[in-house]
Amino acid sequence: MVTVEPRKSGEDLALHVRGVQHGYHIDGTYRPVIQEMDLRVEPGEFVALLGPSGCGKSTLLRLIAGLEKPSAGWIEVDGRSVTGPGPDRIVMFQDPTLYPWRTVRQNVALSQDISGKRDDHAVDEAIRLVGLGGFEKAWPHQLSGGMAQRTALARALVNHPRMLILDEPLGKLDALTRLTMQTELHRLWKERGFTAIMVTHDVDEALFLATRVLTLGGTNRSRILSDIRVEAPFHRHRDDPYLLGLRHEILSQLGYKDV
Repeated sequence: MVTVEPRKSGEDLALHVRGVQHGYHIDGTYRPVIQEMDLRVEPGEFVALLGPSGCGKSTLLRLIAGLEKPSAGWIEVDGRSVTGPGPDRIVMFQDPTLYPWRTVRQNVALSQDISGKRDDHAVDEAIRLVGLGGFEKAWPHQLSGGMAQRTALARALVNHPRMLILDEPLGKLDALTRLTMQTELHRLWKERGFTAIMVTHDVDEALFLATRVLTLGGTNRSRILSDIRVEAPFHRHRDDPYLLGLRHEILSQLGYKDV
C-alpha cells in the first residue's frame, strides 16, 4: 500500500487545535457543543470531517476560520493564535452566496473590490482554473448550480489562500455534478497546494478526496472518535477494495453497522 505523505511546499499552512471547548447560551442555559478537542493538521493535508448532524463539525470550522472564539483552549496557525478571520484562511459554504447584481467576474473579484487591491490577472486565472472561461459576464441567475459553486470556488481561490475551509460545499449539487466537482476540487488542491479542511456527510466523498478522515460524535458534546489516514495513492477509484473497507469501518464507527 502506498502511504500518502503530507506535502511540505513551504507555503502551506499548519493548524493546531489545543484543548478546545465550545458551546452556546440558549435561553439562559449553557449548551456544550465541543468537549476538549486536540487536533493537528500538517501543511498540505486534506482533512475530511464526518459525523451526524449537530455533532459540532461546522462549529469547529467556524472556530478555525476565526468567525467565533472558543469557550476554552487555543487554535493556532503556524504557531500564531487565531483571533479572527484572516486572508490565509478562506471559508466556502454550502450556499455559493453570489450577489445577483454582480457578474461572475465581479463576484470573483469581490474581496479585491473591498480591499481596493485589484489584480485582474489573479481574477482571470481563478476563473480559468475552475473552468468558467467564457462566462465572465454571466449573471448568477444564468448559472447552473455547479457553475454557481465554481464561481464561489474561484472567489475563494482568487487571493491564493493557504487554507481552504469547506463546509459541505457540494452538498446541494445533483449527484453527477457533485462527482465532477469532487474531481475539480481535488485537481485544484493538487495544483495550488493549499491545506484543506472539509465537512461532509458523504463517506465516499471523504475517501475520494482526503488524506485523513476524522469522525466526530459523542453524547451531548462532540469529540474525535477516530482519525484515519487514507493510505491510497491518487488518482483513486471509488470501487477500490481498500477504500470500500475504510468505508465500512467509518460507517461502523458512526453506528451504521449494517450498511
